[in-house]
Amino acid sequence: MSKPLRRTAAIIAAAALALSMSACTRGGWIPDSPPAAGTQSDEGGYKLRNFVIVSDDGGEAKLLGGIHSRDDAAEVTGITVAAEEGFEQWGDEVDLGYTASIPRGTSVYLDGSETGFSNPDLQLGRLAQVTVTFADSTEMVLDTTVVSSEHEDFAEAYNA
Repeated sequence: MSKPLRRTAAIIAAAALALSMSACTRGGWIPDSPPAAGTQSDEGGYKLRNFVIVSDDGGEAKLLGGIHSRDDAAEVTGITVAAEEGFEQWGDEVDLGYTASIPRGTSVYLDGSETGFSNPDLQLGRLAQVTVTFADSTEMVLDTTVVSSEHEDFAEAYNA
């Protein structure tokens, strides 16, 4: 390989490496921020974001997350949670008794204050199936992580 060809190949390789390394983080990244936890889903004009269940060892739990209605006003008519019993097998559903009206283009945030429940079948580190039902009969189902109420990223939300 001639010297000019090697130099050109080295410049191209360095440029490719610099480009790939610059894409590692987005602007606005905060070094000590916790990772995003939770499950996401989109269906029609509905978005479910960062759904996670925070529970103690006895199954006293809170559902956290956000529900967004993009296109029209929406009505959440219910949320249920079923603990994982085995691979793709779910226990009995627990109805959280949660309802909400969501104006078009806005979100409601589940901070645990209205979405606390008890299910002794929940197991830390496993999944639970969360079903969000809307007035137009849309049902969105998420397999959601069950995390410990003692985890430093979730203890404050659990104890609030």
